[in-house]
Amino acid sequence: MKNKYRLLLIATLMSMLLFGCAQNGDSQEESMQTEAETEVETEADDGDTPEAGAEETGIEVETETGEAMQEETTAASDLATPIRIWGVVTDTYDGVIVVDNQSDVSSAGEIELTIGEETYVLDASTGLPVSLDEVETGSFEAYLGPEMTMSLPPQTTPYVVIVNIPEDSRTPQYAIAAELTEENDGSLSLTATDGRVYRIPDSARITPYLTKNIVTRDDIRVGTTCLIWADDDDEAQTVMIFSE
Repeated sequence: MKNKYRLLLIATLMSMLLFGCAQNGDSQEESMQTEAETEVETEADDGDTPEAGAEETGIEVETETGEAMQEETTAASDLATPIRIWGVVTDTYDGVIVVDNQSDVSSAGEIELTIGEETYVLDASTGLPVSLDEVETGSFEAYLGPEMTMSLPPQTTPYVVIVNIPEDSRTPQYAIAAELTEENDGSLSLTATDGRVYRIPDSARITPYLTKNIVTRDDIRVGTTCLIWADDDDEAQTVMIFSE
């Protein structure tokens, strides 16, 4: 009986031991499977991140390129278009040229043109700057910005004032190049921001403003400001280029 009891006890213990090992094996297998799945998910997440980053980088590059193209496309349209007026100079005093605006634009009648540091006051014949003491009463042309006071008389600071205009002569025109076209005859067609068109032939004299730099037609680009002496057909004889 004792031997039988011992054998039964040993068999029970061995069964319990085998059952425990089996459970441990299953637990280890499940744990290993869980870890493997976790690694796969982690790798998948890591793999998604570079793609998302690449997409974001692509969007940024595309946006920057689009902005650059837009800036290049709208460069000409962003150029200022000065308001051109003309009439008679009636007086000068303390940095002011008083004029009678006889054009049909801006404020009609008396206007005070306040001469700022960046205002060009130019002689119509030479294109050289003149002091207010040298400004003669008589015809003028001026190119104004959009701002003008509501005072009486109204006041504004012009870009350019062309004075001392000889009788029976064409006044040189201040122009900002908005479009340039090479013509079949070799001339250059310049369209200004205000829509006026000038033909600049090879024979035209190209000069700089107040410098000894050598300039040619190739120095006229979109945005270039210049003074143009042209004939009745708007063909330029002389073009004076202002430094940019």
